[in-house]
Amino acid sequence: MSYQVALGFEDGVTRFITCGPSETVADASYKARINIPLDCRDGACGTCKSLCESGDFDGGDYIDDALTAAEAEAGFCLPCQMVPRSDLVVQIPTTSDVAKTTAAAHPATVTAVERLAEGAFALTVELDDRGALAFLPGQYVNVSVPGTDQVRSYSFSTGPDDDRLSFLIKYAPGGAMSEYLAQRCTVGDRLDLTGPMGSFFLRESPRPLLLLAGGTGLAPVLSILESLAVAGSGDRPVHLVYGTSRDTDVVCTDLLDDYTTRLPGMTWDLVVSDPATAFPNTGYVTGLIRPEHLHDGTADIYLCGPPPMVESVRTFLDTEGLEVTHFYYEKFTPATVAGDGAADPDARVESTTPVETPEPTAHAAVAPVVVDTTAARAEHEPVAVATAPDGLATAGPVSTGPVAAELADSPIAARPVDFRPRTPGLFPSAGAGSRGPARPQPAIAARPVGFESRVPGASGPGSSPGQAAEDEVSPLAARPVGYVPRPVTLHPVPRTSVPPTTSSALSLPGGERSETITSSTGVVSGEVHPGIAHSDAQFDARMALELGAVELTMGRLDAARLAEFRMLAESANQYIQGDRFLDPARFTAANAQFHEYLFRCTGNEALLQAYRILEVTRVMNSVLPDARWVSEDIVPEHLEIVTAFENGDRDAARYLIRRHTEHAKATMRAALADSSVGVAS
Repeated sequence: MSYQVALGFEDGVTRFITCGPSETVADASYKARINIPLDCRDGACGTCKSLCESGDFDGGDYIDDALTAAEAEAGFCLPCQMVPRSDLVVQIPTTSDVAKTTAAAHPATVTAVERLAEGAFALTVELDDRGALAFLPGQYVNVSVPGTDQVRSYSFSTGPDDDRLSFLIKYAPGGAMSEYLAQRCTVGDRLDLTGPMGSFFLRESPRPLLLLAGGTGLAPVLSILESLAVAGSGDRPVHLVYGTSRDTDVVCTDLLDDYTTRLPGMTWDLVVSDPATAFPNTGYVTGLIRPEHLHDGTADIYLCGPPPMVESVRTFLDTEGLEVTHFYYEKFTPATVAGDGAADPDARVESTTPVETPEPTAHAAVAPVVVDTTAARAEHEPVAVATAPDGLATAGPVSTGPVAAELADSPIAARPVDFRPRTPGLFPSAGAGSRGPARPQPAIAARPVGFESRVPGASGPGSSPGQAAEDEVSPLAARPVGYVPRPVTLHPVPRTSVPPTTSSALSLPGGERSETITSSTGVVSGEVHPGIAHSDAQFDARMALELGAVELTMGRLDAARLAEFRMLAESANQYIQGDRFLDPARFTAANAQFHEYLFRCTGNEALLQAYRILEVTRVMNSVLPDARWVSEDIVPEHLEIVTAFENGDRDAARYLIRRHTEHAKATMRAALADSSVGVAS
């Protein structure tokens, strides 16, 4: 059986190849005349190391120097060895030019052009060879403007399987494509499509979806919905919030209603920013985002709109303290300079600077978010969100002249009444962020010298805890003679070498989040995930409280309480087999009960409440639903901690709690790494 493999390059170009049975991705690439990085061809050098974002494959044979176990767990692969077991999406760490390939050109014929609203057109084309163009729902192509030397980029509004392809295009007076559609376009016109391109596309996942679209930013969302309908994802919860500036900009409502019948799990809302709207909801997209749409942080968010909308959503999630784990976005700006130096109203600038600060610095990112500012997607309509303050509506150098004056008079540049700029420093840069090199881990506290596991019950309530308890507590750093602990494998968050790439950490209520933005010609993409540093800090805080609880409970638990403690440990352990989760959600719930038990036994209400306000369980609920790997030490450590209490061994309990914390952090690091590269369980 053959499978289709999408090869994504650093410059935004995507090429599709077909892999036959038992054929490696590298061999199929070379047959297609795509020279991906390659050297040894036998899994020894690691030159071809890439990131598989979606799909199943046989990794083949290779040595650890070429691909470590942690990298493989995080979704990295060696194309020279991997054999697909399903369709794949593979990110290749080089540009299409280096791979001696380019985005393919696809001649097309205009079959329909319709003015859907005052400010929006629908353009439909038929390719000369439809089978030659494959794309992922949400991607875009560059479209030539007939009669000019101009090229514009538009997202598909139709699904990857549709015979004819359509695009939603915002009308911008004076724009090359806008004026062509308004004045000259006729059925039968010839034009060229080049692509597909872009990293804003639907990831393979069973998680709920929250889709946010502004104006003609609805186009890639329609492609995503069509893909879901064709795939039969009817029961998957999907909620769409669609916003426009004016009633006359609202399009495709009948189509959206139709999707609610094809996708029974789908609901949608419309909001218009114009206070005089005839529709029920007025205001901004953020006004219709509810906590239930995020499904406790497990929902995937896909957002397409102008920079003010993207920033408005980010600020809203921040100020409301809403948990977000997987967040992908695409934003566009309505200004650029044409090839002849003249400003073109319907072309977009390439944005490589942060929207939240006017300085020309590297763009900062938010957790899972994908941003795409491909050149000339100007016809997308800015939506119902608070327009950013001066200097924020566009990111990057914006020319002055006719386009600046025109934009100043347009609704795009209008600052809404009572708008207040974001407080400076709300999203500070944190340098390398949590996706940089792994920080040195603190030494794991060792068992006290002479520690031996005692028989359960040999020392219990009312009996002497023994000489060890009466003596001064041994230093936590002391490791018992002859004891060799199992290694703790910390799974790093992968970071591809995509120049120029910048990472920064954003401080949000509920903890630090990491966002990485990747910039290439015409495209800015990024992903937002819970930060590793925040996750580690939560487990460290839990450990500190647990060590205090040990002092208050050791030797004071009767037989009934010890039996309940062991029962809770076994209850959590049943959802793990070896180093794999059987049911991450149920494990998280049972694990929370196990760890809370000691605090309840202390009788200290302040300590119990201090534990309960920690975000450990919320972080685990956000990250672990799709987790696969778990440290194999978790299960025995739960039972060993109970045994330490049964034996009245304070030092052993303190040692085990500190060691258990490191394994819990390692498990979360692996899950965060998986979620950051879109690897579904």
